Amino acid sequence: MNNALDINTYIADGFVKVCDVRNDYRNNWFYDNIKKELMFSEHRSWVYFIVVDNEIVKVGETGNPLGVPMKNSNQPKTGSEGRFGRYRAGDLTDWFIREDLEQEVKEGRVSLWARRCEMVSVSISVGGCEDVTLTSFHKDLEMRYLDFVYTQTGSLPRLNKARK
Repeated sequence: MNNALDINTYIADGFVKVCDVRNDYRNNWFYDNIKKELMFSEHRSWVYFIVVDNEIVKVGETGNPLGVPMKNSNQPKTGSEGRFGRYRAGDLTDWFIREDLEQEVKEGRVSLWARRCEMVSVSISVGGCEDVTLTSFHKDLEMRYLDFVYTQTGSLPRLNKARK
């Protein structure tokens, strides 16, 4: 495996393992060994990796929390409120990724990693009045990681179909 696809290359960048992925009784994703302070953080700017063994197979970003807690469960809610919650039972791309990783999940080889992206205060003018807004850079950082992988390997991670 090329170092550009090895999760260990990015730990110094701030990537932390959020959880391991298993299947529940309906074959939806179930998360184990959750780092709750990351999964359930209210922070809204992240770049994440889906990893098989040590190989990054998907680079993504989100402007939502990673997960939103469910009552009476340690699992994040399914649906669009949190990115990792959507992977649990979402359709379209989320379904495709679950299908592609089905065997690796059964074998206990899949994990989710994330890097928190700080929000930056920027002074702006709105209607001639000075104001301050918070801005994020997770979308740009995702592209930087995809470009880095592509320049090092000649291809994107296997579950990234395009740069965007």
